[in-house]
Amino acid sequence: MDYYRQTGDDSAVNDLWHVCKRQIELAKENLDENYVVRDSDKLGWCFVDWNLMLNKQASAQGIFLYALEAAIELAQITGDVMAEEEYAQDYLKLKSAANSFLFDEEKKLYVSGTDRQVSYASQVWMILGGAVEGNGAVKLIERLRQEESALTMVTPYMFHNFVEALIMIGEKNQALKEMEEYWGGMLKEGADTFWELYNPKNPNESPYGGTIVNSYCHAWSCGPTYFLRKYFCN
Repeated sequence: MDYYRQTGDDSAVNDLWHVCKRQIELAKENLDENYVVRDSDKLGWCFVDWNLMLNKQASAQGIFLYALEAAIELAQITGDVMAEEEYAQDYLKLKSAANSFLFDEEKKLYVSGTDRQVSYASQVWMILGGAVEGNGAVKLIERLRQEESALTMVTPYMFHNFVEALIMIGEKNQALKEMEEYWGGMLKEGADTFWELYNPKNPNESPYGGTIVNSYCHAWSCGPTYFLRKYFCN
């Protein structure tokens, strides 16, 4: 979508539209009868963050909502009315399922998996996917910050999404603070490229058994540059 918005190149959208539709088909195969993404213990079934304790079910629900929003817009561009109607219906069902089955009424937070885990990733992806909006999303983040048991994030990828969610709900000052503390924290640790994994509470943490590999510079490391240029330098 970003490419199309910048270029208006609808030929590229039309060329790749069948790929997008197939991705939606594959994702729908993993929904249960309630339109909730089935949980899985298979390694790598859905990448969200390198926190190995993270349950990804709720995040996957939010990611699917996020993808469906983009697919609806692409369907409008291609003129595929049938797909647009189908995806719009799917979106409403997934959103309803998220709030009916993955929202804890007592904690007022989204939970994930059979252990009803609370994590930053789950709340962030529900906001990005539109399961909760406006003041409800602001209050969700406030409650999340007060939840001591909430599983934290350890990658620039997930922090990038966190920053985007904060900007989406109007918390630009907090978003800037998060960038300064997280990416700035890597600089203070002596980073000359931003790392794939950075846990401020444990700077030596690595998914590969050695921090030297953490210095591989991934695309999500450019998050601050994107956000600063788009939202702060004007």
